[in-house]
Amino acid sequence: MRGMLRGAVVSLLLCGAAGAETIAERDRAYLVSHLEMTREFVVDATAHLRKEQWLFQPGARRWSTAQCIDHLARTEEEVLRLVRERVLPSKEPLLGAFASMTKGRKAAETPPKRMGRREDSYIMRWMTDRTQVAGVPAERRPPIEEVAPRQTIADPQSALDHFLRARAETIAFVKATQEDLRGHFVQAPMEGVAEMPYTDAYQWMLRLSMHVERHLMQVHEVRRSAGYPGRR
Repeated sequence: MRGMLRGAVVSLLLCGAAGAETIAERDRAYLVSHLEMTREFVVDATAHLRKEQWLFQPGARRWSTAQCIDHLARTEEEVLRLVRERVLPSKEPLLGAFASMTKGRKAAETPPKRMGRREDSYIMRWMTDRTQVAGVPAERRPPIEEVAPRQTIADPQSALDHFLRARAETIAFVKATQEDLRGHFVQAPMEGVAEMPYTDAYQWMLRLSMHVERHLMQVHEVRRSAGYPGRR
């Protein structure tokens, strides 16, 4: 009888372990490929830049290429820390990712649901749509405090090196994790996408990759600006 009981307990434990949610391998493969691709976009976009090109600012409140890359690096570190230390350990959705952006925010009335590729496509489109900021003066869209770039960057290469280290850590995390990235959420409403009041942990990793594309568009805007130092 004891042997039968012990066997039943072991079977239940194994069934529970087998049924535990984890990251889908197709999601992992796609995300790693995307992160590696946008890392190379940064390397290509900054190759052979002279220091005056790195540091050129189109206006008093507009970022240089160096500041864009510095912002990417700081955001990469902050979001990975957010996911590891706050999102994944929490059973309840976080009210927001950054304290400076969530003051006074109330919990959404509807609970989150598991999301997939369709919702991922909303994230990708929203993150790369710079039309929403095109008509807003720079002084009316201050950066998020926690990930704002340095005002003065003496060595632009340090910003790139910082980004590459941070991206390497993100990729290593995605390759190794067995966490259920689709089962943990942040209340992160996106303007114009009312059907998505939440973003899951997987989508935060995807946002990091799309964040690169967003700011490389800004880098190209810098290069097209009047006064940008040309090639010799």
